Amino acid sequence: MKKLILPILTITLSLILVGCNSDTSEKSNNTQNDNTDNQEKTEEKNKDNATKEESENNEDSNDDKTESSREGNDKHNTNKNDNNKTDSEGKQTKNKKESYLDDYSAKEIEYARIWYQLRTYASDAKSTKHIKIIKKPKGSKVAPNYEHSAVYKEDVVQIIPLRSTEKPVTYSSNGDGTINYYKGIPAQWLQPNSGKKVDMYDVTKKAVEDNEQSFYIKPFDNKRVEEIASNIKYEN
Repeated sequence: MKKLILPILTITLSLILVGCNSDTSEKSNNTQNDNTDNQEKTEEKNKDNATKEESENNEDSNDDKTESSREGNDKHNTNKNDNNKTDSEGKQTKNKKESYLDDYSAKEIEYARIWYQLRTYASDAKSTKHIKIIKKPKGSKVAPNYEHSAVYKEDVVQIIPLRSTEKPVTYSSNGDGTINYYKGIPAQWLQPNSGKKVDMYDVTKKAVEDNEQSFYIKPFDNKRVEEIASNIKYEN
């Protein structure tokens, strides 16, 4: 009987050890499998996140490109509109200038407009066309044919009609569309016939100082002004 019990105990203990080893191995395998599954899930999640992030970056990039393209188109359209506006304004300006005075210098236009405003237009004269221009620098005598004469304190211009009884126009330009007009200055100074000796210095000084007026010259642009400009003669 004792001989039978010992083998039985031995077999039973062996079976118990085998079972324990089996459970331990199975638990180890299960743990290993769980770790593998978790790693795969983590990698898959990371991959999904990377894919999502890349997709979002692509969308942002596409949005940036779309916005950039839109801004470029807007800028192009704005520049195009500005260019069209500039071209249109340029054409309008050109059309305004394409009237009568395109072929004349600024000075010639100035002379013609001044004579037209102060003489032809003012008196409604129709025959005054030809004029002579005499430039008198600062310090020039008001009455050149007299030794004792006052002098101009600035550069002046005299516009003298060639075939007319109109008095000349003596003026200085202010460079802003206005002139200083010395009214009543004759083309030739003559000694009065009163029999009394006259101090020409006082006479000429008074003529300049008392008769200076300021005028704005209107930008007339018509056939009459063009006729005057085309018949300007120069002296000096």
